[in-house]
Amino acid sequence: MLNIDWKGRAINRRFENKKLNKRIKELIISRDSWKEKAIERKAGIIHLKRQVKLIKKNIQKIIEV
Repeated sequence: MLNIDWKGRAINRRFENKKLNKRIKELIISRDSWKEKAIERKAGIIHLKRQVKLIKKNIQKIIEV
């Protein structure tokens, strides 16, 4: 009969699972913060585009006068 160290393997597996779960949490946080950053960046770009459009409109009015 084979002499397998089940207790040692179980302990190693438990530590490995803890590390994997920690890494999964890190990736989820990273992914979520990436989404939030992208949304904020998009909102900022939309705001800047509106400002540019308004500035162009004002410049056009000044040129016409």
